[in-house]
Amino acid sequence: MKNLLYAIIAMCMLYVGLQQITWTGSDMQVVFVMSWLCLAIFVIGGNFAHYLYGPKKRNHRTHAHTEMKKRPIKQKTYLRQ
Repeated sequence: MKNLLYAIIAMCMLYVGLQQITWTGSDMQVVFVMSWLCLAIFVIGGNFAHYLYGPKKRNHRTHAHTEMKKRPIKQKTYLRQ
């Protein structure tokens, strides 16, 4: 859930930042702006991917129930008696 919040915050920051960006200027300025936008899109995509495809949380009761099942005890075998 934390990653979804981070993705939404990053999208809001990108929305506010896009209004301040100037697309005209020297080639270095345009490359700098495009690289920061690419990085921002990767951050947003990574947070959404972690939210969507991350490991699922287990229910504590069912997990504890499976661990409490007793397994049969194996008998030790000795070579010499």
